[in-house]
Amino acid sequence: METDDETGGSVHRISAMRAVFLTLALGVLAPAGAFAQMTVLKVIGSDSVPVPFAWVSVQGGTASIADERGQLSMGASRHQTLTVEVRRIGYKPWFGKLELLDTATVLTVMLPRLAQELAGVTVTGEAVKGRLQLAGFYDRWLMRQKGALSATFIGPEEIEKRHPSRASDLLQGVLGVSLMHTERGGMVAKGTGGSCFMKVLLDGQPLCPPVGCNVMTTNGQSLSRPPARRSGSDTTSDALTVDINQFVDPSDITAIEVYARGGNMPISLQVSDNACGVIAIWTGSRR
Repeated sequence: METDDETGGSVHRISAMRAVFLTLALGVLAPAGAFAQMTVLKVIGSDSVPVPFAWVSVQGGTASIADERGQLSMGASRHQTLTVEVRRIGYKPWFGKLELLDTATVLTVMLPRLAQELAGVTVTGEAVKGRLQLAGFYDRWLMRQKGALSATFIGPEEIEKRHPSRASDLLQGVLGVSLMHTERGGMVAKGTGGSCFMKVLLDGQPLCPPVGCNVMTTNGQSLSRPPARRSGSDTTSDALTVDINQFVDPSDITAIEVYARGGNMPISLQVSDNACGVIAIWTGSRR
C-alpha cells in the first residue's frame, strides 16, 4: 500500500516531468528570431578605419550614433530592407538601402572623406579627442540609446543638414520644449507642463537673464517662474528670461542636448532650480 509520502513524491515527480515537457515544447514553438543575435552596422572610412560616432537614421526616424568603434546595433529583425542615412562631419553622406539577412551579420557602410587628400605623412601619437567627446556629449547620447537617460540629442551632422538661421530653430518640435516670444521679440523656452522657464547652458555654464541668475521676487518666488501675462498677450518680460537667440550664433553651434525633466539629468549638467529642464548648447567647429 502506498503511503501519503510516497503518493506526494509521485505527484511531485509527475509535475516536474510535465514542467520539463512544457519547457521543451515552448522551446520548439518559440520563433527563431527570439534567440537571434543582433545585426550590426559598421561605418568605416575609405581607408577602412572605423568612423566613431557616425550619425545614423533608419527609415527617416530619430537618429542614433555609432559607438567609438563605428558600430551600431540594428536589432534582431530579419527579412527586411531598410532605408538608411549615414553622416559624419568630414565625410560624404551615404544614403541607400540595407537588407537584413536571415542570420546575424555585420553590414558595412563606407563614407569617403570630403577633405582633399595630400601626400602621405606618417604621424605617431595618440588620437586626439574632439571637443564634444571631451565634454561627454557622445557618452551621454550612447547612454540615452541604452535607456539610461531621457533626453534629445542634436549632433553636428543634423545641424549641418538643417542649416538653421537662428539657434531657436533647432528646438522647434523637440519633445518637452515649448517656445514663446518675449515682449521685444526674443525667444525663450518653457519646460514640460509650461509652468516655468528651462535653464540654458552654454558650453556647460548657465546663462542668466538681464536681472541675473537666482534672483528672487519680493514674495520669495524664483524669477525662473513665468510672470503673470497681460490679458490677451502671449509674451513675457525680456528682463526675466534668457533669449536663446541672443547669446549664440547658429553657425557656432556644434551640438545641443535637451533634458525636458530636471530629475533625469547627469550630474555634470545639473544646475540649481532645474526642475523645468535644461537646454545645453555646445559651440565650436563642426569639422
